[in-house]
Amino acid sequence: MWMRSCLLALPVVSFAAAPTDAELLKFVKDRAALERVTPKPVEMAPAVSTRCSIDAVLGKSNDHRGASSHVYANEPGVLPLFDPWGKFPEGSLLLKEKLGKEDHKTELFTGMWKREAGFFPEANDWEFFTVDGAASKIVERGKLPRCASCHEDFKKGDLVSKEYILPAQLTGGRIVLHSSQAKATGEKLHYEEEEKKNTLGYWTNPGDWASWAFEVNRPGTYDIHVWQGCGKGSGGSEVAVITAGQ
Repeated sequence: MWMRSCLLALPVVSFAAAPTDAELLKFVKDRAALERVTPKPVEMAPAVSTRCSIDAVLGKSNDHRGASSHVYANEPGVLPLFDPWGKFPEGSLLLKEKLGKEDHKTELFTGMWKREAGFFPEANDWEFFTVDGAASKIVERGKLPRCASCHEDFKKGDLVSKEYILPAQLTGGRIVLHSSQAKATGEKLHYEEEEKKNTLGYWTNPGDWASWAFEVNRPGTYDIHVWQGCGKGSGGSEVAVITAGQ
């Protein structure tokens, strides 16, 4: 048997239509209603922090080390963030809120909107945008080569860095546990990282098991969805899902 991911799910807000400028600003202002995938602010690498700044837009050079960020996604963009090989469907919208080093106040927002096929082939059809820290003005938006060049190193993840993604309960309540983030224990069970695999494989010993560490901040009753499959002769296997001894 193999298992790719496990999802403990609750309803979540979804955005369907491509945003106009006004809708994009509202999306940023109302980000608390979206899925925040970072339980705590994540420290930004110095180079990334400098590039994701108003100074970068204006062509200025200043020290931005020590900044951190939160990341949000709309419904289509959530699950691909947790999959190392995940491809984002049209309509996915990702938002990064950059926080200052000293006061942790919002400095600006940067984001990506997955447009229709052919919009910007060089950047996997992503549209990039920057919004000021007050969420009152779109600083830039469109086919931005400067932004696209920063994402060239993340071809595996559809030009999206996923280094900050950990097993966690999202702000909408869902808990996403991907096979790539599991701790495999036992004789043969291990994560197979090839794109065609991308799963916990060789689960042939009933004594082997996989675990994820995460915190539940919103207790409740959850539906459990497991994306799994069985090889020839393995049908009918039983799997136990245990959380905090339950």
